[in-house]
Amino acid sequence: MPRPRPAALAAALLTTCTLAACADGGEPTAEEAAAPRPTTSVPAATQDVDTVTWNVPSGEPPVLDPAHAAIDSVSTITANMCEGLFTFGPDYEPEPALATGVRRPDPLTYVFDLREDAEFWNGDPVTAEDVVHSVERVLDPGLGSPWAGWAARLDGVEATGDHEVTVTMAEPDVLAANFFATPAFQVVQRDFAESAGSDFGTASGGLMCTGPYRFDHWSQGEEITLVRNDDWWNTEDRARVQTLRFTFVTDPYAQAAALSSGDADGQFGVPRAAHAQLAAEGSMLYGESLAPTFLAVLDQDGALADIATRRALRSVIDYEGIVGSVYEGAAQPLRALVPPAAWGYARDEYQQAYDALPAPVQDIDAALEQAGRSTTAEETIVLAYTTAIEEETRIATAIADAAAQASLHVELKPLTAEQFGAVFSSEEAREGIDVFLTTGYLDFPEPLAYYQYFTTGNFYNFSGYSNEEYDAAVAAAMSEEDPAARAQQVVRAQSIMAEDLVTIPVATQYVNVYYGPDLAGLVPRQNHLYTPWAVELGGR
Repeated sequence: MPRPRPAALAAALLTTCTLAACADGGEPTAEEAAAPRPTTSVPAATQDVDTVTWNVPSGEPPVLDPAHAAIDSVSTITANMCEGLFTFGPDYEPEPALATGVRRPDPLTYVFDLREDAEFWNGDPVTAEDVVHSVERVLDPGLGSPWAGWAARLDGVEATGDHEVTVTMAEPDVLAANFFATPAFQVVQRDFAESAGSDFGTASGGLMCTGPYRFDHWSQGEEITLVRNDDWWNTEDRARVQTLRFTFVTDPYAQAAALSSGDADGQFGVPRAAHAQLAAEGSMLYGESLAPTFLAVLDQDGALADIATRRALRSVIDYEGIVGSVYEGAAQPLRALVPPAAWGYARDEYQQAYDALPAPVQDIDAALEQAGRSTTAEETIVLAYTTAIEEETRIATAIADAAAQASLHVELKPLTAEQFGAVFSSEEAREGIDVFLTTGYLDFPEPLAYYQYFTTGNFYNFSGYSNEEYDAAVAAAMSEEDPAARAQQVVRAQSIMAEDLVTIPVATQYVNVYYGPDLAGLVPRQNHLYTPWAVELGGR
């Protein structure tokens, strides 16, 4: 699925057992007690550092245009250069950035007061026209920004004063305000962007933003270098690292070697096999994520047409084995598509509904019973996955092996990263696939943001799932401002999805980060994709 990627829950996880142990009412085993746990705070950096080399494991970005910051290789870098009207705090709370505040004269209108002391790297002031241009640029079909989807209910955006921008919605949309802190609202200088044209964000064209780091140079195939912006308006959060050098080593073994030797000082998404070694050498840390790994049904008329077959497939999955063996404890099994870390409000309502869903446990006897009831159990289930992610290769193989115990026939269809990416955009690429294993993540802690993708006719509703009651619940939630009332509609939709098994949730893995022994200050959070995470980093 698309990237559509609270302290209280993180603290609770530090003192609770795994789902399996809690379900049995027993104490956690020694292995469970030693499993990684989310880190919510670390000692602050105290020293300035000349240069930090940070590896981007997904490879060299195609562009550094924030309008295209919907893949990790782009957003991990641009998050330190380009700012939105708001930013996400440690627990995803909205904090002012280029806007000092927002007023809502009515439910359809957002009026932003812009910061008057913000400047682009070249010293020019940020204007209301720059903000409007940046928002409209994202919405331009010719640019093809993946962030344009937020504006389905937008009426318009305009400069209504020298330091004021007004966004007007055509109809209520409770998701809209979350996007003010995402790349959908990151501001670039209008004159620079128009002058650069199609070269904007490229190695030759550069870019012009306002953040704590400015673009320095891009040696294609080798590195991207940013330097500290000493004129950043936010003097309170001044960066301690003078130069950020990004490299693009994609081979897991080479990544581990570079981190261990110090050739690279840090990395998000460290190869799992290297965690234990690196934990003994520097800071190997974990944080809660908004990322679910799940099976998504693509063909509702094929081998998985009978819900009994889908129930059988759900029952054969070894959730504990996947968390313990594949993720080495740095994950939690999932009862629902949206993980608990994404409950940004009404936590009691969500928890109660979550607890009422079937527990994620392997039950081969139940799988055999469901398969015996199914009219399609003897058909071959084609399960696609990407070979670019080692963990997902192992999960797919484990599911296929376990399915055989329930007399289900699962045929694995390995896809390259390019082939797998095509599944999200091409109906032809999805032909012949019954179900695919994928990991997505929410951009902010709002469950509705993910559940909307399964409404009738939605672009990401690849299977063509349609349920009028589900659609009605999502529609009601989209216009419900009251958090508790909205949560009731969302959990209603969630329960319908769980009953229909449009998806089969597997696990939510933790965000992980490593940095060397001479560095400090960085807490692993998934919102590093949209916030200037490098300002936390510095010397011990």
